[in-house]
Amino acid sequence: FGLVFMVVALGSGAMIVQNTVQEKQSRVVEILLAAVPARALMAGKILGNSVIGVANAAAMAAVAALGLALTGQGALLDMLSAPLIWFVVFFLFGFVLVASIFAGGASMVSRQEDTGSVMSPAMMLIMLPYFGVVFFADNTLVMTILSYVPFSAPVAMPLRLFFGEAAWWEPLLSLGLLAVCTLAVITLASKIYTNSLLKMGSRVSLREALRGS
Repeated sequence: FGLVFMVVALGSGAMIVQNTVQEKQSRVVEILLAAVPARALMAGKILGNSVIGVANAAAMAAVAALGLALTGQGALLDMLSAPLIWFVVFFLFGFVLVASIFAGGASMVSRQEDTGSVMSPAMMLIMLPYFGVVFFADNTLVMTILSYVPFSAPVAMPLRLFFGEAAWWEPLLSLGLLAVCTLAVITLASKIYTNSLLKMGSRVSLREALRGS
């Protein structure tokens, strides 16, 4: 779960950053904004990459389930079925959350050389679930906490469901918290994206991006 989330999210996030910065460098963004609002442009990037990301996650889950079925591991497949479904659902919201951060951050820079400074925070948030599970998989308290933290919930909660450590209502509560956080981040990223997209040259500071001046 952690590895799939990290690999897919990092790959799609890097694509969002690269495309956004290229559009600013080539001034194509000025033509695009003449046709569609900045928010619609950001939504298109996130939606397109989310479709690809979720499709990849669903395909990996399907292949894993098929492999278990073909090798006669029906008992393990039964144990994995519900966690795999929950993982895909959590992945959707978690991916949109991370993609929004990548899009907002990318709009603040105008050169590929500056993308590292905006990609690093998002990359840390993506890598947190993977390393959190690796180091604390046997720690019930830490895993419970991670299953409610929006950035690690897509990995930690399905894992707790697999081991039967989560009550039936816990994934619903965790998903609700993740959805609320995702909506808040989308709103914030949309403001940053709108205020920064047409500003060329040096990197736009976060305060300036939020202030819009």
